[in-house]
Amino acid sequence: MTAALSFVFRIIVGGIFLISGLAKISDPVRFILTLREFRLFPEMIIPFTAIYLPWLEFILGLFILVGLMYRTASLLLAFLIGSFTFSILSVIVRGIEVDCGCFGLLADMLHIPDMADMKAVIRNLIFIGMNISIFMIKKTVFSIENYLKKA
Repeated sequence: MTAALSFVFRIIVGGIFLISGLAKISDPVRFILTLREFRLFPEMIIPFTAIYLPWLEFILGLFILVGLMYRTASLLLAFLIGSFTFSILSVIVRGIEVDCGCFGLLADMLHIPDMADMKAVIRNLIFIGMNISIFMIKKTVFSIENYLKKA
């Protein structure tokens, strides 16, 4: 039963971060502007972050989805989501209204609210919980890692 739960969480988390990474990769300029609105980072690292962070999300999401080093990827993604959550809490405390940039153009196309608010914090906490579950559950189904162990 826990292996099946891990698989379900892998599909949800992996799919979401694969898609959100791709959405930001497709429009790095928009992501640069979003990062500037948070007023957390020095200007010189914003372009670097806007280029590489979406690729990290995409790769971690892909690894979790296909089940390749998925436990390590889930732990890294939990820490990454934790940093996103602190960033969102920071703008909430400072009274800054900003689009969180979580889903990039996809949010606009699907008319999904994508604000840095308490809903985003709660959503992130749920994702962190799912990632921790993926990490803690040592077995899963339908993974490249399991296939390689059998070969």
